[in-house]
Amino acid sequence: MNCLEAQSNIISYIENGLEKEKRIDFLRHIQSCKDCKEELDIYYTMIEGMRQMDSNAPISKDFKKELDIRINRELKQNKTRKEFVISSIVIAVICLFAFSVVGYVNFLGIVKADEQRKLKEAQGEYYYSDTFDKYLFEPDNQVITINIEPEPEEEQSFYSKIRAYNVLR
Repeated sequence: MNCLEAQSNIISYIENGLEKEKRIDFLRHIQSCKDCKEELDIYYTMIEGMRQMDSNAPISKDFKKELDIRINRELKQNKTRKEFVISSIVIAVICLFAFSVVGYVNFLGIVKADEQRKLKEAQGEYYYSDTFDKYLFEPDNQVITINIEPEPEEEQSFYSKIRAYNVLR
């Protein structure tokens, strides 16, 4: 906002007739421009003094201080509102990210369980039967003979001793 726009908005500001965005731009300009601030002080003193005289209220002793308090309050409200909006957006983004991560982890678990189920279905019940059937299952018609006589000890290997021990048990 330039000085001409600011000076044309002084009366509207004093009368609370400026929209929020225009008011904030106006206040920022007033803070940075000494001439516009001085003109605002003059108009504010004149208009507020006339209002107080018309309403038979006690006339303020320091209009400049009242104006500074009003400007600071409005800027602080805007800052607080802006901080609230920014913090709300940040919280929303963090929540969205957290829900995305949790959802992704759950999705991976579902996909893994589905893949495992499909693999199990594809393998069938006898997946390892070609490799391990001869070791795991003995046919019913086969007779197993056990030689109980131990071999001489010096000729026996460690594994043959274990086999003999297991047979005797």
